[in-house]
Amino acid sequence: MPQEPHRDERKSAVPWLSPGLVQSDEIVLRTLLDPDHLEPDGKLKVAAAISLEDIRFRGWSVDRRKFTSLQQVRLFHSGLKKRNTTLRKCYVLPIPVSEIRQRIPPNKVQDFVVIDAALWRKPSHATVLLFSPQTPSAARKFRNDLLKKLPPYVDVTEAFDSTDKHGFLRGMLRQFAAILASPFRYII
Repeated sequence: MPQEPHRDERKSAVPWLSPGLVQSDEIVLRTLLDPDHLEPDGKLKVAAAISLEDIRFRGWSVDRRKFTSLQQVRLFHSGLKKRNTTLRKCYVLPIPVSEIRQRIPPNKVQDFVVIDAALWRKPSHATVLLFSPQTPSAARKFRNDLLKKLPPYVDVTEAFDSTDKHGFLRGMLRQFAAILASPFRYII
């Protein structure tokens, strides 16, 4: 059984690298690969685009638009294409965090959490997980319900506007501040 991932939205998975907790008014970007995640008709290959293992145990990796930039996402996509020459194109799903965190019927806990999971030199990294691990059949239902709420995928240039230009720099500065404030700074 895989190790239990961090699921507490009130804390960062890696506080010493965190630019801050993921807020509900943010947009996260999920990279989709053509043809790996897309059918020939352009529809999502659900099992490939959102694997049950990812949302149950590892985390569905996303980038926080607030802490990345068009150039950084393009650089990431370029690296993916170099490693996998069968890729035709990379797209992104721009998803409002509030849609992922939405609670379904009143008084029910939310189904999914969005966790800050910043990486060294990638302050925008976050993960989407089920609030609690579910059986595969229950996880499949949660995934299908989430898919109904997702916006259409777009070319990466459509996911950014002029206010997002310095997101990566903002993320790196906040990451540097977190490192300096970390109790581990004396060990380095």
